[in-house]
Amino acid sequence: MFQSVAWDAVVAGGGPAGAAFAIELARNGRRVVLIERGKAASHKVCGEFLSPEMVGLLTHLGVDAGALGATAIHRFRLVTGKRCAEVALPFQAAGLSRYRLDEALLAAAVGSGVELVRGMRVATIDTAGDASAAKRDEGMWRGRAVALATGKHNVRGVERPRGAMVGFKLHLASDAAARLLPGTVQLAFFRGGYFGSCLVEQNTLSVGWVVTPALLREVGADWVAQKAFLARQSDHVAALLEGSTPLFPKPVSTAAIPYGFLRRRPIAPTVFPLGDQLAVVPSFTGDGLAIALCSGIAAARAVLEGKPADVFQREFVGRLRGQFLVAGVLGRLLETPALCGVSVAAAKLLPSLAPKMVLATRLRGFEALTEAR
Repeated sequence: MFQSVAWDAVVAGGGPAGAAFAIELARNGRRVVLIERGKAASHKVCGEFLSPEMVGLLTHLGVDAGALGATAIHRFRLVTGKRCAEVALPFQAAGLSRYRLDEALLAAAVGSGVELVRGMRVATIDTAGDASAAKRDEGMWRGRAVALATGKHNVRGVERPRGAMVGFKLHLASDAAARLLPGTVQLAFFRGGYFGSCLVEQNTLSVGWVVTPALLREVGADWVAQKAFLARQSDHVAALLEGSTPLFPKPVSTAAIPYGFLRRRPIAPTVFPLGDQLAVVPSFTGDGLAIALCSGIAAARAVLEGKPADVFQREFVGRLRGQFLVAGVLGRLLETPALCGVSVAAAKLLPSLAPKMVLATRLRGFEALTEAR
């Protein structure tokens, strides 16, 4: 059965980027349908760190992170082996699970007048004539604009390149974490990957880690084996994990993460790639969620102003290049064990250095998006 309704905008994907795009357009009187593949809330591979930019964007969209139970984060701990440096962040951040965040954003979208369709996956984007989003043969939603916001899930014909890293995320009940990690986000680097952790709502320990395929083959995908491996990399990691209990059956995972990806080639004049379908910043920066929300709002503004997708894409990607360049250099530095050790030592000796590096990897130049229209 085909749907003949012509929407002002069709959104493929109900994560932060797609929800932000939908909310911004619906608030401005546009008719929007959002198609989300998940029938219910689910956990996503994500560090669950909310930068101050992210918190501000959420407030603009009508979502109060504090009311959702977000924890306060004001310190950063960098670890490699036995070395550790801890500094105050140059801003106030937060920790909140994607499980809770995504549902709050979808509720805000529905409250703004967006029609939400759950349990359907967009398989193709039809760019012949008027843009349209199609769900295989069962249905089609035609719109004057289409947002491609499917996150890590590629849509046939507009795939991203495959990356090298494999990512995992797990929530843990940990008495040690409540004692060792309050107000702190911790990053531990080791040969072949890194491990990030922070507390989210209800003092839940959120851990995410990224490894090379070779290391994954060596260690295995079983949580017990991975936990033992991660604990061996640093006493700081071991202390967090000791006595912890997983809160869901196994870690969620994603493969072939294309870190550093910036979509340069336009898809079609009315198709707006958003979030991870537009840009994938290295996850250790903690800025992926802010970029996702920002891309959604910026693309919606482009639609409202009559800008074609290629103009939006060129302008948005252009603003990200400096941030991605710095993140790429820092990634190579921190992922090289000897250089990472030097970096940790330098951060400990020069406590003003780490905050400067943190600020250099932040989203900039988009402050006007949260101004009243």
